[in-house]
Amino acid sequence: MMRLSLLPLLLLSACGGGGVSTETTDDPTGQNVAAAAASGKPAAVTAAADCSNRPDFVPIYAGGQVTQCIAGPDGKARHVSGSIVYLTDTAPREVLGWSRAQANAEGLAPREATDNKYAAGEEGKRTLLFVVDSFGGRTRVTINWSSGV
Repeated sequence: MMRLSLLPLLLLSACGGGGVSTETTDDPTGQNVAAAAASGKPAAVTAAADCSNRPDFVPIYAGGQVTQCIAGPDGKARHVSGSIVYLTDTAPREVLGWSRAQANAEGLAPREATDNKYAAGEEGKRTLLFVVDSFGGRTRVTINWSSGV
C-alpha cells in the first residue's frame, strides 16, 4: 500500500517537480525573444530583428562574409526591416543573377533591374533590394529588406 502512495511523488519528481522551469539559454536571439514576449511584444517581430536570425527570404551567397547588419521594427505595426552588407569573391554580375533567382523563387515580383541593382517584392508584405559593386578586389553586396510579420 505504501508503494502506491509513493508513485505520484516519484512521477512528480521525475517531471521536474511541476514548478516553473529555471532553464536558461546562452542564445542571444532566444533571450531577446523571451524578453520581448514577457513585455508583450510579438516574438516574430523580435526574432526577425536579430541579424543572426534573418528572414528566410533574405539570401546570402554561399561563402558570403557579412560585414554589416542592422535590423529592427520600423515603426509600422508588426513590420521589420533591415540591411545586410556582405563580401564575396564571386563576380558582381553572377551574384546579382543568383540573388535575382532567389527572389523570384520566393515569389517576389520584379520591380526594378539594372546592371548593379535588383528590386523585388510583394505589395505590403516582403521586399528585397540588392545592390552589388566591386570593393577592394571583391564583390560587395548590400541587401535592404522589409517584412510584415
